[in-house]
Amino acid sequence: MAGPSGWPRRRPGRWQFVLGLVLIVAVIVVVADRAASAVAANQLQSRVAQELQAREVGYASLDVTVGGVPFLTQVARGHYDSISIDMTEVRLHTGDLEATLPALQVVATGVAADAAAVARGEASVVAERVVGRAVVSYAGLAGLVNLQDYSVSDVTFAERAGALHASGSVHVAGLSLPIEATAEVSLLDGQINLQFRDAAAVGLEMPEAGLALLDALVNAVIVVAMPPLPFDITLDTLEVTPAGLRIVATGRDITLVQPTQAG
Repeated sequence: MAGPSGWPRRRPGRWQFVLGLVLIVAVIVVVADRAASAVAANQLQSRVAQELQAREVGYASLDVTVGGVPFLTQVARGHYDSISIDMTEVRLHTGDLEATLPALQVVATGVAADAAAVARGEASVVAERVVGRAVVSYAGLAGLVNLQDYSVSDVTFAERAGALHASGSVHVAGLSLPIEATAEVSLLDGQINLQFRDAAAVGLEMPEAGLALLDALVNAVIVVAMPPLPFDITLDTLEVTPAGLRIVATGRDITLVQPTQAG
């Protein structure tokens, strides 16, 4: 049968049929790969939740995502490019000490795990490197700082011009006097340290006894009683921001999930 130009109309060639078939198969493979990734993430999330419960870490929400493509190839290797663990309202505590992080984002890379064994609870999930990011709110920071030895209470923190500003009350000679100071923040052995500078009374004359207390305070290093972070990651860097102390914690060869039963 001739076309409008008079030339014979060509029927679709075999290569077009093969190309269409390949595209259909590719779509099916991609959909199956993503579906398998979602199933694995759900299984892993359940195991991570068990691990957090064992570590007595509370949270409002938990989401686990398995990264990297193709996923099925990673399953075959038993080695995953990355796993992201996102939590909100993370409640940490040790003994009577408690702290809450509004959010904690954890990214684990180079993760070794046998998918079937993990699903059965017979294997651990180990990451070559783990990086956690969070913000310690200033209200939360105040709850972790104890200045009773210096007769100081009602401490609040805020960011001012990129520095950490502190205010509170010093109790001396039956009086409660407002004070302000600049707090230098540092990390030592994975712990947050504060050193108060330029501490002084606000609008009032400070008695000699109060001056002695402030002098002792500015010459002290105050260790912030921060409970351990999940997965044994250690504080690595921190930054003063308007929202709070932005912290980054890291770890190597970290076990994200322990086996729950003998293999």
